[in-house]
Order: sequence, then structure tokens, then C-alpha cells
Amino acid sequence: MHHLSAYIQLGSERLHYLQTGTGKRVLLAFHGYGEDAHIFSAIEPYLTAEFTLLSFDLPHHGSSQWGDSPVNKKQLVLLVDTVRKQYGVEKVSLLGYSLGGRVCLSIVESIPESIERTTLLASDGLVKNSYYSFFTGNPVGKKIFRSMLEKPAPYFKIMDWLHNRNLVHPSRYKFAMLSLGSPESRSHLLNVWPAMRLLVPAQARLKRAIKDHNIPVALFMGANDKIMPPRLAEQFKDGLPTVQLHIVERGHRVFDHENAAQIAKTLLA
Repeated sequence: MHHLSAYIQLGSERLHYLQTGTGKRVLLAFHGYGEDAHIFSAIEPYLTAEFTLLSFDLPHHGSSQWGDSPVNKKQLVLLVDTVRKQYGVEKVSLLGYSLGGRVCLSIVESIPESIERTTLLASDGLVKNSYYSFFTGNPVGKKIFRSMLEKPAPYFKIMDWLHNRNLVHPSRYKFAMLSLGSPESRSHLLNVWPAMRLLVPAQARLKRAIKDHNIPVALFMGANDKIMPPRLAEQFKDGLPTVQLHIVERGHRVFDHENAAQIAKTLLA
């Protein structure tokens, strides 16, 4: 499928995106950690008649050009407002996978009046992650985080010890080893986690925004996902009648060609 490559300027930073589709509605899509704007290719054929789909490269991913400063919610508001003006729409819809889901939730929290509907796949940000906050926001945590990435050998031993005694789930062990396994992956993590640290939805404000603006939210969670388990979505949707939970027989990668049509239906409704 043909894609148009373009950028949106956010102050001194530039977010790259791929545009496809000819629909009158506009959909903003955000990928997960370590991926890029191409990951939604499986769902594109179901959406591009109804939507103009803009799939973004997150900071320090793909072709986006981003410096040392963290992304903030005001920049997300600017992003959505720029898209709305550029494409002549009052509202946009959102699609986010994993880390990209946290971006979507931060947008919903900040400007719910500009959101038509939202679909989240194995989303981060459904509840506060105390470990992430510690490693990216606490001075002591930041030092440990940098030490872990610059001198990972002792942490490999700890992870191996926990793994050999079945004290950490294999999927979490695999994720940790992939994230720390090479200088390139450690450098990437050292850039990405701090860059995204300000995008932590305020849960009470977020839920009030969804409820007050009757925003339809579809959550797809993997029944076997140990990174973002379904219980997080169960906790999140409590008291929110417009939030619908779909549990699929997957791990963390909850979407593929087999269920792309089902996911697309939640946006086309």
C-alpha cells in the first residue's frame, strides 16, 4: 500500500509519519517500543476507505528527529491541533499499541473534546507504573537506570538468577534481555524511556474526560500477556460504560492479519 512520508514540526522537534488512505475521517496511530510507523500495515486495508491514516514514528524511533528533551502533553495537543487544521476535521480518532497506547491516553486526557474514538492494543498507561516512575523520575532511580545500561553485567547475573529459579516470567526475562542485550539496544532504551517520562496519564482526570465526553474506547488485551496483563484493563474500565474490553488469545502482540478486521471494526463504528 502506498504511503506518503511527511513531518510535523513540534517546536524544535520533528515527528515523522506515514500517510495512507483517502477517507474523510482522520486516524492517528502510534506504535510500541522499538518499532516504527509500518507496524499497522495489517489493519490498513480495512481502514483506508473511511480514514486518512497517519502513522507516527515516536521520538527516537524510525525517521523522527528528536533531541534530548522529553515529550510533553502540550506538544501532543499541538500535534493534534496541527493535524485537525491541516486535514480540516473537528475530531480525530486514535490507535495505539503498547507504548503508543500511553501516548493516546495522554492525548485523551489533555483534549477529550477533540477525540472521536480510541482503540488501544496491549496498552501501557492504563494504571500507574511505579517502577517506570522510579527509574525515570526519581534521582536515585535515574542513577540506577543509567548504571544498569552503562554497566549491565551485574544485572544480567541477577536476571539469570531469578530466571533459573522461576522467579520471573519467561516473557519478562526475554524482554529484559532483549532491551539490555547489546550496546545499541541499551542506548536506545536510555534515549526512549526518559523521552517519554512526562507522558503519564493522570488516572482520575483521564477517566473523567472519557466519561464526560462519552468517548468510545476499545481495549484489546492478550490473554497470555505478562507485560500488560488483562487485569490492568479490567481495573481501568471500572465505572466507564463507553470502554469495551476484548481479550484475545495472544501474548503482548495482540494484533495480526487474523484479527485486524475485528480491531478495525471498533474504529469504523
